[in-house]
Amino acid sequence: MIRFEQVNREVLTEDMSEMLRNNPPDVVYSAFRDAFFQSAIRMFQRDNEMRNIVLTDADARDKATRHFFNRALREVRTD
Repeated sequence: MIRFEQVNREVLTEDMSEMLRNNPPDVVYSAFRDAFFQSAIRMFQRDNEMRNIVLTDADARDKATRHFFNRALREVRTD
């Protein structure tokens, strides 16, 4: 569900928000549905690219791991 929350945030552009505010739900549902689906596809493609990088590039994997390790250290040590 967290991933779909990201998709939803991406879909809620100024134009989409205005459409949702100014039209009945049954009128705007199909536009929202299509935008949500396209955004979900882009998310899956980005995930696929990221998975391929992480699995094949040891240097990139190590840099990402070290970055998030350092963030985790900062986070737990400042609480």
